[in-house]
Amino acid sequence: MLPSIEAINLSKTYRLYSKPVHRLMEAVLRRSFHESHTSLHNISFMVQPGQTLGIIGENGAGKSTLLKILAGTLTPSSGTVTTRGRVAALLELGAGFHQEFTGRKNIHLNASLLGLTNNEIKEREDEIISFAELGEFLDRPLKTYSSGMVVRLAFSIATSVDPDILIIDEALSVGDQYFQEKCVERMAGFKERKKTILFCSHALYLVNQLCEEAIWIENGVMKDNGQATRVSAAYENYLRRKSSNPAKKETDRSINRQDFPVYIRSITLNGKSDRLEMNSGEDLEVRFEYENPEARRFRPAVGIARNDGIICHAASHQEEIKGSNDKKSGVIELCYKNLPLLHGEYKVVVSVLDATGMHCYHRQDSFTFVVNPPMRWKNELGLVHLEHSWKCS
Repeated sequence: MLPSIEAINLSKTYRLYSKPVHRLMEAVLRRSFHESHTSLHNISFMVQPGQTLGIIGENGAGKSTLLKILAGTLTPSSGTVTTRGRVAALLELGAGFHQEFTGRKNIHLNASLLGLTNNEIKEREDEIISFAELGEFLDRPLKTYSSGMVVRLAFSIATSVDPDILIIDEALSVGDQYFQEKCVERMAGFKERKKTILFCSHALYLVNQLCEEAIWIENGVMKDNGQATRVSAAYENYLRRKSSNPAKKETDRSINRQDFPVYIRSITLNGKSDRLEMNSGEDLEVRFEYENPEARRFRPAVGIARNDGIICHAASHQEEIKGSNDKKSGVIELCYKNLPLLHGEYKVVVSVLDATGMHCYHRQDSFTFVVNPPMRWKNELGLVHLEHSWKCS
């Protein structure tokens, strides 16, 4: 079966002029008066019929440019895109509408732009009006509408033309909760009818609910693609790292540890001393070596912190470790059975405290480890998975 959408090496470069006259000067003098800005660079992917693809990334990453190219409203600078079937797109707010026309007239205008004949528009007009729920505003000029009302009308028209490919660019974010729920229900119906949907949103929960696959665009480049839950988790980890306080630095491992009466020499996680990737529900074995040159009594403590600084768990040993002149180093191990953490990037924080637990001799952070979520937990939010059961009657 041929894919509904096939994008091959799509790139888009804009010419930026500091003054309007520079366009004319460039054409006449045959000299460059512009700066180039590449919004997309070599984007390639395919979407199969009936598949829902999520598109995620920060503002300005190039998502809207990509969707405009796929919708046919923008031409790529290089590369090719092939779409098979009727395409309906919700892109910029109010695109395809006339501000002076009433909502009813805009139904005919926008639906005709989407390829419907006059007879088809008349057949579906009542359905469009019913879904949009604009009431008396239907026969008022569009310029009197709120942004949410414009979205109601646009989504109702786009989904009523029965497209083979539906493209939505963050339009639902300006609608109220009631209408968003209606839209999600209609999109779910599209999925059941094996329609192809491209859904661009900052609401990662919705992306995971609606989409099987996702692509992450960063600075015009496809940074990641694949299973929606995995890609959205990687993107969320990136956002947490970016938003974390840059003043929070990891413990400087180049310091002279001999300055501490008890200090941590090394940390391994599941036998690894560098990056670890694991699945939720697997065991996490923490092992650290310590030096105790002054034979002090001390108490070990271990915690897990997410990459935005949130402490997920911390515990200290119930009994103190007694040092001796015969044993000035050792190994301490801690095992987290069936680690229930949800997706994210984490690190283990190891501390050696004095016997009272009040003073910290030395602290060291482990390398980053990544927890991947299983598909069966995709409906869960928060830090940890809690065993639960549903009973509905």
